[in-house]
Amino acid sequence: METYEQVKSNFLSGKIKGCKAFFKNHGYSVEEAYCEIILGNLEAAKKIFEKEQTCNIRAHWGLFLTRMIQGNIVNSPTYFEIRNFLETDLSILITYCMGEYVEKIIRYADFMAYYNSECYKFIGRAFWANGLMPASMFFLKRAKEKMYNDPELHYMLGYIYYTNDNNIEKCKKELDICLSVLPDYNPAVKLLGKIKKF
Repeated sequence: METYEQVKSNFLSGKIKGCKAFFKNHGYSVEEAYCEIILGNLEAAKKIFEKEQTCNIRAHWGLFLTRMIQGNIVNSPTYFEIRNFLETDLSILITYCMGEYVEKIIRYADFMAYYNSECYKFIGRAFWANGLMPASMFFLKRAKEKMYNDPELHYMLGYIYYTNDNNIEKCKKELDICLSVLPDYNPAVKLLGKIKKF
């Protein structure tokens, strides 16, 4: 018999077959609603999220997410909803090749940035994790314009310049900025040490 963790893992890795039925039969309403989104049943997803939103923060976010996709937002996200769910949900949609939904969500990047200025970084990171580098760099550079003193962002850019572009000069510049903001940022210290060996 499959466990919740196995089915959740299947869903997150792009294997939706059987997931919706499992979640529905075992009372995992929010997960069922996410299956409905992937299956293109936005109204069905909204109904589930609406029922669950007062007692489940993920459902409150899910309702906002479906309304972004539909181009009809009537509520606002919270700082923590954007921080906890935006990147993951974009990755899920990318996994299922739902570019149209992704495109509709990122149109609201400036709106979401009003509630959490890190949203550009989360969007960029989701694209990066899925190998969509031009889109990733667009949003990471946007994040840099808005949050220049974010050490994690500079480290991430440095890492990308090093691993994707083999551009040591740009990598070192980003790591130097990162360490000027937070001198003990361990990932940056390690990567800088690795670069200096060349």
